[in-house]
Amino acid sequence: MTEQKPNAAGQLNVASEEKILADLLGNLPSEEEITVDVPSKGRFYNLLDPTKPITIRPLTFADEKKLMTNRAGGTEALNKLIEKCVQNVNISELLELDKLYLLMKIREVSYGTDYKASITCPSCGQENKVTFNLSELPVNYLPDDFSNPIEIELPVLKKKIKVRLPRVEDEAYMRNPEIALANLWRFVEEIEGHTQKTIISKVIQKLPLKDAHALMNAMGSSGYGMDTRIRFACSYCSLIETMELPIGADFFTNN
Repeated sequence: MTEQKPNAAGQLNVASEEKILADLLGNLPSEEEITVDVPSKGRFYNLLDPTKPITIRPLTFADEKKLMTNRAGGTEALNKLIEKCVQNVNISELLELDKLYLLMKIREVSYGTDYKASITCPSCGQENKVTFNLSELPVNYLPDDFSNPIEIELPVLKKKIKVRLPRVEDEAYMRNPEIALANLWRFVEEIEGHTQKTIISKVIQKLPLKDAHALMNAMGSSGYGMDTRIRFACSYCSLIETMELPIGADFFTNN
């Protein structure tokens, strides 16, 4: 290859510089948007462009640097990441089951399907280095007849109740179990035809434990979305256990 020589000022001409950059960055991964089919199938969103699907793009170095330096961390940092990488949907409207799926897919398209983690065996205490294939995690999509809000019958009170699915904009009400229990009434749209929030909140406060659990299971859309349970077999003892995929602080900064 003919070496490009700089001019008297020590600079390459634009065409030469672009050719060199194209050669040096020839193996750069594509940043093209990728279409994703979220577990809700996008049926409960007002898409920014209804004629187009929801898409994601891989993380950039700038994205990763912001994640590493974000002092807020936690949920806020993850929401900012989604806002950068997900197109055609208002992030505050995202259902929680779709948010988890999108986070997993962003990680997958950015670093590849393999995710390496360390798991301390709860039985023998030994640290296991394991690798998981994120593309193999099963996804359970909402059926076509699924509605939001969901109507269920409380098992003890025997009353019909309609409860909506949590969205990203509701995360302040779900920071911990105590806050979530105190705010259950916000997600209930109707009890036996009654929609007044004063009535709903008073009924929710007096719910039997079994009814409260039924309500929370409905809110969590139990059984739908990405299943992040994995099979862990300890390399040092006989323990075989099903557990949640270990997602640490380095999930988006380590491949």
